Amino acid sequence: LAGPLSRVTPPPRRLSAPLAAMPPPPPSPPPSPARLHLQALERIEEGNVAGATAVLELLVKQAPDYLPGLLELALLRERAGARDAAFPLMRALRTRAGQLPPDTLVDGPEALPARFYLASADAYLNLGALE
Repeated sequence: LAGPLSRVTPPPRRLSAPLAAMPPPPPSPPPSPARLHLQALERIEEGNVAGATAVLELLVKQAPDYLPGLLELALLRERAGARDAAFPLMRALRTRAGQLPPDTLVDGPEALPARFYLASADAYLNLGALE
């Protein structure tokens, strides 16, 4: 009886390790500073000032050298009447922008030269000194 029906098929082989042995996927990287900045701008447009403030505070904490975030948070605090909270941010902005060559383009929602951030901080700080 050696016909085609008498063949025995071997049991299937396991091709990979069980799923439990797989390492967890790496954590996804945090959003870029420019992406967080855009999220904050969206919240500002929606009238969600508290949400925008929270995103900008996180942004400044995660990327303290991101000049557009420092400027945006300082201006948001100024508009909210928190000038005392805006001044240290503007001073930090002036210090960091002053360390860059003036024509260095700074990445952000719109690439602007470092001199823009320096001039913005100087104008704000000088205006405050005059009042």
